[in-house]
Amino acid sequence: MGKDKNGAAGADIDQELLAAALTGLLEEEGASPAARTALVAIAGGRGAGDGAAVRTLVLRPRALRGELGGEPGTDDLSGRRALVYSLTKTILAAGVLRLAARGVVDLDGPAERWLPELAGRPGSVSVAQILMHRAGLPDYGGRADYHAAVAAGGEPWSGDEFLARCEVEGPPVGSFAYSNIGYLLIGRLLERAGGAPLAEMLEREVFAPLGLTSAALLRDRSDLDGLFFGPSPAFGGAPVADAYHPGWVSHGVVAMTAADACRFVHGLTEEYLPAVPLRRMRDGLPVGGPMGGRPWVEPAYGMGMMVELDPAAGPYWGHTGGGPGVTPAAYHAPGPVPVSVAVFLDGEDGNLAEWMAVEVLHRLRGWR
Repeated sequence: MGKDKNGAAGADIDQELLAAALTGLLEEEGASPAARTALVAIAGGRGAGDGAAVRTLVLRPRALRGELGGEPGTDDLSGRRALVYSLTKTILAAGVLRLAARGVVDLDGPAERWLPELAGRPGSVSVAQILMHRAGLPDYGGRADYHAAVAAGGEPWSGDEFLARCEVEGPPVGSFAYSNIGYLLIGRLLERAGGAPLAEMLEREVFAPLGLTSAALLRDRSDLDGLFFGPSPAFGGAPVADAYHPGWVSHGVVAMTAADACRFVHGLTEEYLPAVPLRRMRDGLPVGGPMGGRPWVEPAYGMGMMVELDPAAGPYWGHTGGGPGVTPAAYHAPGPVPVSVAVFLDGEDGNLAEWMAVEVLHRLRGWR
């Protein structure tokens, strides 16, 4: 493949060396089930949205290339959409910040204005605190009844049932505690403040402005047909697309291509958001560490963004997701030639997805 000066990174990158390094990571022993394919989309330069040049590599372990077909490169898989799971939080946050930039939502005002669901809780919390997982809200990620219900393949709980099942005392307000429930409420805030259903709000405030033509909020089982999935231990041998329901992601889940996930994080610039809300989105507060097995040195969380604060390891920001059959990660590194990467794995290994993304960012920073 050699050098590509006009492709994905807008810089002098050696795709062959990059593909070899990423394939080496893919071949290392990881979580179960192991990923058999990685879709890696790379963008560089100052183009935003559909103006960003993006190249998608399709990578497979060497031992499986004969079985799965093909060498590293691009093929029809590069255009497959996947559920981006918690990268949806960054998308939701971007929509709220667009409303805040127009004065519709006060980030530091009481969230109860839009969310009467919070009225019974002691004290008041701001919209910004919910976006940063510092509103003292509980989560369902560790609940056995949630995982059992997902594995059973039944219909998902309604939003109100998610809230009812999580009516427990949360952590102290102001401390970091990751909460899917918080982003369920952010989705409701977007609908109420924007005066439109969530799918319409995301199209209007995020997908259309950034040219994300493959992106959509999924609602039904039938929406999963044709998506990029690997197996999941949650469902035994059953295909994820047959056994899963996207409603089990309480705040809603977006599907898009790796290229559009890359365009999304690459497009979060002052062309999309004014400087002040954009800076607040990226200004992460430390969440503590270390994070075993993951590349984070000084991990932080901003408004819908995971942020690396360490100046040697970063800075970079974006989000990792995780759910049945696929692991997405999308990150951006600023600089004279900004670079972004999205990694989709057909396995459930967030550590590997993050290491692959960071490998790309570090190599492109070295080449620019």
